[in-house]
Amino acid sequence: MLDIQTLRNDLAGVAARLKTRGFELDTAKFEQLEAERKSIQTRTQELQAKRNASSKLIGQAKAKGEDTTAIMAEVGALGDELKQLEAKLPQVLADMDA
Repeated sequence: MLDIQTLRNDLAGVAARLKTRGFELDTAKFEQLEAERKSIQTRTQELQAKRNASSKLIGQAKAKGEDTTAIMAEVGALGDELKQLEAKLPQVLADMDA
């Protein structure tokens, strides 16, 4: 099994070494999957940060006796998108291992 860090850091070198052993690595597919993985992880982190900030606002609004319906709906939507991304990430990682 190949180290993922080695693939990320020296994809062309790994592909060349594998070719000498008779294996053709689809570097374009790997790069596409790697870009997709990065995108999913970045978006997930952004959504988590936004959800945490919104949750803090909910607590502050409730302490002041304000209506939190809109913020809670936003947090719910963020949670839904997070679930979708978190479900997609293992699929992308599995495709990278294939």
